[in-house]
Amino acid sequence: MGAWVHIRGWLELHGQRPEAERVIRASGGAGWAFPESGWLDAACYARAVREAGAADVLEQLRALAALPAADEDGDRVRGLFLAFHEVDGQFEWQVRDGGVFVGPAAPRHDYLWR
Repeated sequence: MGAWVHIRGWLELHGQRPEAERVIRASGGAGWAFPESGWLDAACYARAVREAGAADVLEQLRALAALPAADEDGDRVRGLFLAFHEVDGQFEWQVRDGGVFVGPAAPRHDYLWR
């Protein structure tokens, strides 16, 4: 079955919401929410998944990060996710510059998992 991975984070969307919703719905959409108030257009994710499911979320994030800018400002999808793997520890997934950059999460975030 694999280890559990607890994933939480958000994306800032800059005119890419329709495309982002399409990408998310294509994979079922579990764990995602789109807040409706304020000026910030965002997508939020929070869910515990098995190890294989975490790889699926990461692929989904890569597809979302690759969405082109929606206007002449050139703003791309960007965001931050923390993923706590019950065996391998905590990771940070930075969504920026058209990709997802994975690295160890700072110890200051350890309180989220204890």
